Amino acid sequence: MKMFTFPPAWGLPTTGPFGLKLAACLRLLDIPCEASYEVDVGKGPKRKSPWIEDGAVTLGDTELILDHVRRTTGKELDGTLSPADRARSHVLQRMLEEHYHQVFEYELVVNDDGFAHFKAYLEGLLPAELHAVVVPHVREGLRAHLFERGIGRHTAEEIVRMGRADIDALATWLGDRPWFITDAPTKVDASAFGLLAVSIKSPLPTPTCAYARTKPNLVAFVERGLARWFTEAAA
Repeated sequence: MKMFTFPPAWGLPTTGPFGLKLAACLRLLDIPCEASYEVDVGKGPKRKSPWIEDGAVTLGDTELILDHVRRTTGKELDGTLSPADRARSHVLQRMLEEHYHQVFEYELVVNDDGFAHFKAYLEGLLPAELHAVVVPHVREGLRAHLFERGIGRHTAEEIVRMGRADIDALATWLGDRPWFITDAPTKVDASAFGLLAVSIKSPLPTPTCAYARTKPNLVAFVERGLARWFTEAAA
């Protein structure tokens, strides 16, 4: 299996939160996977990152990919969770991936301080002659996307309050436990790791990312995930 995802940076094996989620899940399942770095998400079947090639199969979306793994290998995450724990995991994953992810993207591409870092990151990946064309196009495309999803319709101050509420909820939910649902990592821990790692390990000086770094248990959770799944990056 080959996974296509964004290149590494910030001490992380990829800067894509869903690429981090998928890579962590595959390591939890002990599924070998070769990473291939690709910035152009238009090459993927869902026009988003990550996606995989597994023999003749090309597939996007982490949940569809994990279902493919289950069907082809018999290996499944969370198979032993109780119905109540499955429900809690489902709710937490939806908050992370459908709301907090929007806040993070807003701070990355709409917030001027965040975009300054994102711009430098993109320019490091692209030929100089493409900078003036591609970088503004990426920003405007993501800005329009966030408006249509909903988060971009709010004021900056409103989005900060929403993002900090998400961080407070995550910190309270985790408490002094190592993982979010049980004493061992589950799929939602991989999802939380992907989004919290890019928030906490990136240099973004934006309000929600900076606030996440003030939560010792969330910082420790990210470091725990790095040590558990990505020893090569944590070293």
